[in-house]
Amino acid sequence: MAKGWVKRWTSSGKDHRRNDLRILRITPRSSRGPIPWHLPPSKSHLIRALALFSQTQQRVTLENVSSAGDDVRAMRRSLAQLGVQFDDYDDEGKILHQTNPMDLGPHPDSVKWVLTGVGPHGFKRPVSVLNAANSGTALRFLAGIVARMEGPIMLDGDNTLRQRDSDALWDSLRQAGVEVSIGQGKERLPVILSGPWKKEQLQQGIELDIGVSSQPLSSWMLASAGLPVDLQLNLHGKGVSNRHSKLTAEMIQLTGGTVELKEGKCNLSPWVPAFSESYFVPCDASMASFALLATHVLESEVHLDGWPESEQAIGHEILQKSAIECGIKWDGAILNIHEQKSPVTLDVTDSNDILPPMAALLSLGPGGRIIGAAHAAHKESNRLARTVELLGFFGIKATLLSDGVEVEGRQEPKKPDQPVPTFGDHRLFMTAVILAARTGGEVIGQTLHQVADEGFLQRLIDAGIGIEVATTPSLID
Repeated sequence: MAKGWVKRWTSSGKDHRRNDLRILRITPRSSRGPIPWHLPPSKSHLIRALALFSQTQQRVTLENVSSAGDDVRAMRRSLAQLGVQFDDYDDEGKILHQTNPMDLGPHPDSVKWVLTGVGPHGFKRPVSVLNAANSGTALRFLAGIVARMEGPIMLDGDNTLRQRDSDALWDSLRQAGVEVSIGQGKERLPVILSGPWKKEQLQQGIELDIGVSSQPLSSWMLASAGLPVDLQLNLHGKGVSNRHSKLTAEMIQLTGGTVELKEGKCNLSPWVPAFSESYFVPCDASMASFALLATHVLESEVHLDGWPESEQAIGHEILQKSAIECGIKWDGAILNIHEQKSPVTLDVTDSNDILPPMAALLSLGPGGRIIGAAHAAHKESNRLARTVELLGFFGIKATLLSDGVEVEGRQEPKKPDQPVPTFGDHRLFMTAVILAARTGGEVIGQTLHQVADEGFLQRLIDAGIGIEVATTPSLID
């Protein structure tokens, strides 16, 4: 059955037309001067907030959401399909109405969302597929919620998400008595979940592998409000992205729940989430890595706006702490190039998302090694191997390590002699665009940045970089 869910077409098929790729044609900056760089809201915080506050029985105001990316919008649309109500407001406090009442996404002019929760057990069965788009976070958090419900319920995503491994979560849900139907081979989605959890199987405990991703653990945590009994998760493997698991536990505490996480076990109990305050979404600290790269690539002062408090940076505070070693002087909100000669070893165990831009930055500056990033192989792309490949298109030498990347320092990027592939990965795409802002060139993709930073391209255009959309014949025959 699974093989029939999705039918793939290629340009070589009978009577098929060759597909053209959308590319960005980039010309170097034509002006100089400081570059304003505003960080977008943190999707890690906002997606968790949406999952939790939807399970309250209250109206909760979410602030600093105006430039939320596609991942967040996918989560919001899916929750709306499950019966959660959202109201959008402009900067004057006036409610906004969608022109199309069937549009479940946020109004483009909204700066504030008001969510009306349905309680732990108030979600309704959706009439159509829940589409997580590019977001592994949204997919896994939604799966935990709908696994509590009578099925079948189908979840899907885009092409890159269909390639990503969520087997640890599916295995844990099967242990809880949930029927999981999924495609075979490379097609990991769509998935059909038929719950609900079985009380007697939950009482036996659940074995959960956390060695590839922290998201299955967070999924169980966020869904635990609907538990019929106390639950013990027995955790296996060396945990990755531990700061994200900690963030989930901290946000659960905001709504009155408790999580006991220690010594390879996670103990969860049912609770009724409650939150009567406004929630200000902190900005995404990981996105500052692109500001650092832009500072060096464009040889310009960058004014960084929105850097969060250290405890809200979920591991990405390493950017500020290590900036000077990486060749960037970070003075308040001002970033400038700083001459640094000694190679750097950067451990990104809790912040592997920053791998592509920081590898590029080190190649232009002091050089060095980025380690602790083995988990990056399981993102939208194999981000370890693809980072090395991407840099190579710009003539930058890099070596793949088992858990990271090593680069020589003081390299000069060259204009690529062909359109640069970015493998459906927004962080690779954004890295390539910034490098091309120095060399010129063409980058495959057009809107990948919208996954996390909606204003990214416009920010560069405002800085004097030429960016135009063009097409090129597909590289796939």
